[in-house]
Amino acid sequence: MSRLFTLLATSVPLSALPALAQSSPLEYESSLEAVTVVSLGHDTDRVTDTEEILYEISLDNRIEKVLSNGLQVSGRLTLRGQRDHPLRPGFAGNFGDAAGPVGAYSGLSGNAAGDQTGARGSLEAAYLELDGGYGEVRIGRDRGVASRFHEGAPSALSHARIDSPYLDPNGLKIIRTSHDLTGPSAKISYATPRILGLRAAASYTPDADARGLDRDVSGLNGQPDLENAFELAANLSRRLRSPDVRIDASLGWSTAEVGSLIGAPRGSVDTWSAGTQLEFPLLTLGGSWMSSDNGFQGGDYTAWEIGAGFDWAETEFSLNYGEAEDDLAVLSSEAISLAAARDLTDSLRLAVAYQDEALMTASGNRTGAGFVVEITLSSDFLAITTN
Repeated sequence: MSRLFTLLATSVPLSALPALAQSSPLEYESSLEAVTVVSLGHDTDRVTDTEEILYEISLDNRIEKVLSNGLQVSGRLTLRGQRDHPLRPGFAGNFGDAAGPVGAYSGLSGNAAGDQTGARGSLEAAYLELDGGYGEVRIGRDRGVASRFHEGAPSALSHARIDSPYLDPNGLKIIRTSHDLTGPSAKISYATPRILGLRAAASYTPDADARGLDRDVSGLNGQPDLENAFELAANLSRRLRSPDVRIDASLGWSTAEVGSLIGAPRGSVDTWSAGTQLEFPLLTLGGSWMSSDNGFQGGDYTAWEIGAGFDWAETEFSLNYGEAEDDLAVLSSEAISLAAARDLTDSLRLAVAYQDEALMTASGNRTGAGFVVEITLSSDFLAITTN
């Protein structure tokens, strides 16, 4: 199977080269985004350490060319750097005081806390994309289709939200419904054209070993190795005129071969997810759910979130609630977030949220509550069009 992946990764891009001479102008765009998360007045238990300032910087580059036959050839390169909670690199974390296995999907365990991790950088995307009448093919470092097609509850926060966060001030967030099994590992993906609002897709990852900022599957935290990962996903996007509502929904499944140095895994990890968002004229409702066997018998990880959002006075508001449970790590979590966000200028966005989180572990409960301020600066600083 690895030979097939290598053959496709080399032959498909080369097959497009003869048509480049007949193509339209080349377009290149580059954008920069910087996000700072500030924690204010957090009330935590004696074990939980709050990080007062966290940050992320990302540089996204995209190049695109449309050939004379209508085929769109594009490439993407995304570099990100961040300082997250030092005990939660790539969402993984240890919340106990005894040795034990680590979940193949969740990355969580009841082990004693390890060394603290400082600022990190990562190549989060580096892929070639071919998009035409028969669908879309991506080859390279990228998220899998189950994560790309994810739908869920609206949130005024982009990075410090309670579900699938990028930055976690208290280090207590264990809710992840985004179905990111393989992280930004090298893979090949295919997605069908959207027909009557419905689109299907599949991904294959020979070796999930990427050290992504949001999903670290390198095994450094004791996670089992993941190989030959397959993902299937479907996404529905439809607008109904009567009543006036837009429906977005997703369904995903993934599996991978599992190897481990600790414990006795099942030999594979299987994960399911579903999500939806209903957009009404004055209100948006949504929710998402995910379940994984974590690669261990009796070690299931489950998570879900619901939320509502609306716009008023040029300000976006959201209310979110979620729960998660990891049987392998003996963890359970509850979290609620009330947030508001506003674009102050074209390049500056400010969000404020009150969050209350509780994490129940085998060694005791951990809590954190307080305000989170999210400041986002973004700029499309370079755009080039040339023949």
